[in-house]
Amino acid sequence: MQILLPGPTEVAVTPTDRLLSEDGDPKPRFSDGEIAGYSDLWVSGGLRISGALSEAERQTLWREAHAFQENMIAVETEQGSRQGDFEKLNVNANEAIGLRRRRFFHAAAMVNTHVVIWRLSVEDHEIQNSANTLTSLLSNIEYRDIYSVPKKDGICAPFLFFPNVRMKLDRIVASTYRLKEHPDITIYLKDKTAGKAGKYERPEVFTALYKSNFFWTQDYQDYDSIENLLKFRRHNKIPFAGQRAVESKVRMIRTDKITEDFGYLVVTQGNPDAKVDTPDLMLYVIRDAQQAIKRGIKPVPKKEFFRLARQIADSVKHRGAIPSEK
Repeated sequence: MQILLPGPTEVAVTPTDRLLSEDGDPKPRFSDGEIAGYSDLWVSGGLRISGALSEAERQTLWREAHAFQENMIAVETEQGSRQGDFEKLNVNANEAIGLRRRRFFHAAAMVNTHVVIWRLSVEDHEIQNSANTLTSLLSNIEYRDIYSVPKKDGICAPFLFFPNVRMKLDRIVASTYRLKEHPDITIYLKDKTAGKAGKYERPEVFTALYKSNFFWTQDYQDYDSIENLLKFRRHNKIPFAGQRAVESKVRMIRTDKITEDFGYLVVTQGNPDAKVDTPDLMLYVIRDAQQAIKRGIKPVPKKEFFRLARQIADSVKHRGAIPSEK
């Protein structure tokens, strides 16, 4: 997807000291430590992307990544692993490494001034296909400036580009941006391979309306009270990136019971059976007034906020159709 951001922004990335952590899933953050809790990256495995690092920081992380893998090799050797329990990925790149330990994959790559870490666990019957896919991605990964638009087909993520991806890959590219001139405004765009209800799942859970309501009532709860500003319709139906979408607007009182804030959300239900790529999409624009106030900046007014939010939503475009194998 392509989005036009209204001015200079900062994108949330994984903190350097958490890139190699095995302790859960470290959430991306902005430079001041503010957590971007909804950011999520998955391209044939969970991805962690660093910010721009110095040469010394990159080399330190690279040594640590190599040491981590060498330690795993030593453990497997000491335990006398059976044939097939362990393998190094045959990556055709100087600054990328990967290995598999039973059903678990671990990989790392240096891309320009950034370090990328993969983590993936699969079922036994998926091992060979996952190994092939991850090897291909590691061998062909490219750097992408955060504001550039590649001319080739592929999958974009902050600072990364996976060119000419033709295989059917499950992906989640969900990034959070914060305006530098208006730090009270965060913008989140999620592009996810369309899902469908399984045997024991309720189909309504996959609808745009359900996901919109769930976000404001269950997922996002950083408020004391919330009010739907669309009094009569409860939501709008609008076009969004070539799909039909549900639009919602809310007013919130934060947990301090004083601060007023606003939120804007657009959600689509993708089509996993479409001949061209039709993903699940979610865009939110949220104001957190205190992020501006504590910096001595006036928060964006209500009317301007919703004008800006709709402008951002209108800018989101589907750059191209990724062929489906279905």
